Amino acid sequence: MQKEIIPKTQAQKKKLDKSFSLKEFDAPLLTAAYFGFTPIETPRIEKEDIAKQKTIKDPLADHPTTKLHFPFVFDVIEKAAILRTYVDWKWESLPPPILVAFKKPFPGGDHKKSTDYSLGLEILGLTNSSAEALLIRTALSILTDEGFKNLSITLNSLGDKESISDFEKMIGTFVRKNMNNFSAEMRKAVKKDIFEIVRSEETKNEKLPGETPKSMSFLSESSRNHFKEVVEYIESFDIPYSINPKLIGSPTFCSHTVFEIRGGEYGDKILAQGYHYSRLAKKIGFKKEIPAIGATISFKKKEKGILTKGIPKIKFYMIQLSFTAKIKTLKALECLRKAHIFVAHSLAKDKLQSQLTSAENMKLPYMLLIGQKEAIEECVVVRDADTRVQESVHLKDLVQYLKKLK
Repeated sequence: MQKEIIPKTQAQKKKLDKSFSLKEFDAPLLTAAYFGFTPIETPRIEKEDIAKQKTIKDPLADHPTTKLHFPFVFDVIEKAAILRTYVDWKWESLPPPILVAFKKPFPGGDHKKSTDYSLGLEILGLTNSSAEALLIRTALSILTDEGFKNLSITLNSLGDKESISDFEKMIGTFVRKNMNNFSAEMRKAVKKDIFEIVRSEETKNEKLPGETPKSMSFLSESSRNHFKEVVEYIESFDIPYSINPKLIGSPTFCSHTVFEIRGGEYGDKILAQGYHYSRLAKKIGFKKEIPAIGATISFKKKEKGILTKGIPKIKFYMIQLSFTAKIKTLKALECLRKAHIFVAHSLAKDKLQSQLTSAENMKLPYMLLIGQKEAIEECVVVRDADTRVQESVHLKDLVQYLKKLK
């Protein structure tokens, strides 16, 4: 659902040189908008954001391998800028979640502008598995539109704070027991970051007794259920996926799902990367944790493309009534996006009444409903908001049916 997320007061507006919301945007940002992301001006990195990095130990900030994959790095400074913007602009006062999309790199940072096209997607205020689903589905659609083939998803889960704590304790024990068996290079690496024994591709060359601990072995029940739902979403995308225990990012502040999307001629080029960073807010001085997950998409763009002015008028609001229905909702949103039909939705919400209230507040003429029965039958109920007359339409016929109503 599109939201007005620019500052509300004149004092807040004067802090910026120009309006935060984009007046026009390109095709990738438009694709993100179809899934509910608001295209915005790129947040600026301030001195206070740079200072935040000193308050948290992030071994990956200067990791030699991550520098080879810029902009695919676990950058505390960028995330600090996002979290500061969330607080400064009082986004927390708006109905969650907040979904924003913007061009990268961030102004004010020390990264030079690349010839590659880079896009940031951020979701704040959402804790359930639909956050990963929206991010990954949006990234796949953007990359598919850009002509990339052989797309695949690699993912792993670190779980919640307790899961990570248990994982870290076991890694620490494993490292201490095997330190004398490590090569000199590995000993140096794990002294700086004990998680390097998991992350490094060189681990397989070490002569170690037993198997290196994996983060998924320490997931709490709620974390296990969360990841199970993420996998169910991904399976519905009909894209090859795999689970890689080495994909752990920076457990210092990352949590739950970490993922990469690869593609290209040989299917091995990293095109997108994302992770949860809800734990970061308190670690860098905020009063409480802020549910947050973000992704970076980067590739060589073949052509500049046409800019779109604003978002077309929305006439439809999609409501879902079960987890299975959420999966079908994402499938329906992708079908409608390809047909250039904008649909508002509340994929993050579970209760019918809250979704109906959102739909009524937007005063849209039609509601699209997917319940458990519709999800099984691959159908969508189309309801006229005024007359309450409704009709069940098969998903394959939905585009044609809605076009007749427009």
